[in-house]
Amino acid sequence: MEPTDMVLFLPVHFTAWRYSQMSVLLAYCMVPFIKLFGFNTVTVRLPMVLISSGAVALVYLVGRKLFSERIALVAMLLTAVNPWQFMQSRWSLDCNLFPHIFLLGFYLLLLGLEKRRYLYLSMVFFGLTFYCYGIAAYSVTAFLFVFFIWCLWKHRLKFREGLLCALIFTVVALPEVIVLGINAVHFGRTISTPLFTMPYFPDSVRSADILLLNFSFAQLGKNAWALFSHVFLQLPDIFFNSIPAFGPLYHVSIPFVFVGIIVFTIQLFREKNIEKQTQMLALWGFLVTGIWVGLITYEVNINRVNIIFYPIILLCAYGIGLAVRKWKKLWPVVAAAYGISSILFFGTYFTTYAEESREYYNKDFMEAVAEADSLEEYESLYITGNLGWQFNRDATEILTQYVCKIDAQYYQGKSNVSNGRELPAYADRYHYIYPEQQAAELV
Repeated sequence: MEPTDMVLFLPVHFTAWRYSQMSVLLAYCMVPFIKLFGFNTVTVRLPMVLISSGAVALVYLVGRKLFSERIALVAMLLTAVNPWQFMQSRWSLDCNLFPHIFLLGFYLLLLGLEKRRYLYLSMVFFGLTFYCYGIAAYSVTAFLFVFFIWCLWKHRLKFREGLLCALIFTVVALPEVIVLGINAVHFGRTISTPLFTMPYFPDSVRSADILLLNFSFAQLGKNAWALFSHVFLQLPDIFFNSIPAFGPLYHVSIPFVFVGIIVFTIQLFREKNIEKQTQMLALWGFLVTGIWVGLITYEVNINRVNIIFYPIILLCAYGIGLAVRKWKKLWPVVAAAYGISSILFFGTYFTTYAEESREYYNKDFMEAVAEADSLEEYESLYITGNLGWQFNRDATEILTQYVCKIDAQYYQGKSNVSNGRELPAYADRYHYIYPEQQAAELV
């Protein structure tokens, strides 16, 4: 397919990842920063850094609403030094926006149980989660449906209020829902409107990742183990997501997480105050939604089940609060354990990990491409798909466009100027080589 054939007006889902899918919200959040400060690593990473930093404050607000000031402060501190939260904030991966937007919707939902304007606003953000990660279709929808059934049953919500919430949520999420629908039924064509485009992906394979569409008990068992091992036991995950020595939450957190979950669940079912029980049920539902994602999604890694980490951090803080309340002398030990873990983590992250991850972030490849592109005596570049640690022709093209700051108009064939230089047409200058084509192309 030629570059000009792929131009879509404000698509609600992007073509990417060699599987024809990429969520759009994070990329659209980058647009104003790129417009103001140029296309570079900082502007690409800045939206996720800002949103992740705001999520630290949100964890405090949620913790204060559900528990106490003290537990809220512990949860906020845990989030601020949390390996998962820190690492994903510096890696601008589209799906990692999902837990932050869900957390914002969740906090507004808690407020909305008392003031309805916040409830309706929360539906906007829950709808926006559909543009963060496709998993939202079978996780956020399930969470809201079960929670609203509870609220109607316990008279915490009127039926017309629930309908209005459903309407707002549906309107916001509908374009993405249509994308999922036309691809599920193999509609065969893209739907364009004056406001946005809902693309059809003929080569999409993402449905194979959903257990409900390809059920087997053997796969369910594998999914359950992937969830339990990566999240609760904190066993090693892919290199981008965690450092094995520390895990996504620090290994010292494991007993506090289990204590927090078990005691919180018992208290939830014992709670007699319906208002308090409803708030507790919301957090429990947040956690169960993460577990549901882990069971239904194909052998999750940390970024695929990222929605589970905020409720786990909150319940870990709750578990720490319980332990310290029972054994007051435990407090300095816990503080020292997390303090030492944090110092070691950040020290490792900016030294050993930074050097070891250089290959996986394709640093050498990008430097080589930048050097080659700067040589003005050559009109054409032949770029291999060999990144050292993997062969991926599509990735090398994306990285080349990023490093060389390829202008959109130039890529689309509408201009012969890119990054201030007059160049041959994109297809004539940049050649991406498959191994079997390499000899023929070079000849």
